[in-house]
Amino acid sequence: MNKKLIAGLAVVLVAIMVTGAMAFGPGYGRGMGYGAGPCYSATTNLTPEQAQKYAQFQKEILPLKQKMLQLRTELMTLHTQTTPDWNAISAKQKEMIDVRTEIQKKASAAELTGAGFGPCGACMGRMGMGRAAF
Repeated sequence: MNKKLIAGLAVVLVAIMVTGAMAFGPGYGRGMGYGAGPCYSATTNLTPEQAQKYAQFQKEILPLKQKMLQLRTELMTLHTQTTPDWNAISAKQKEMIDVRTEIQKKASAAELTGAGFGPCGACMGRMGMGRAAF
């Protein structure tokens, strides 16, 4: 009887602990796209010359960022169709790659290192495109 009681209490205790751990979850901390995270601080310690170069780069790529947003919207629309056209989806993804490459070329021409896409190798604005790592 004691063994069954102890085993039952152990199972209940484990269930309570697992429930508490699952309640916290990943949250909206330093993940991709949620908040500033550690990447953003790289743009706060710039010299005036670097800040000017970065601002100019931001202005240059604004149309490309807008194009990327448009392509993402179109891609989501293609994915939500009842019968997705996979050829159109593939073409749209290739078009997005071309825009990303163009942003990276502009970053290289502006001599901004570390610019591009990816988690924390790139945090420019809310879209997660490029960053200057001086």
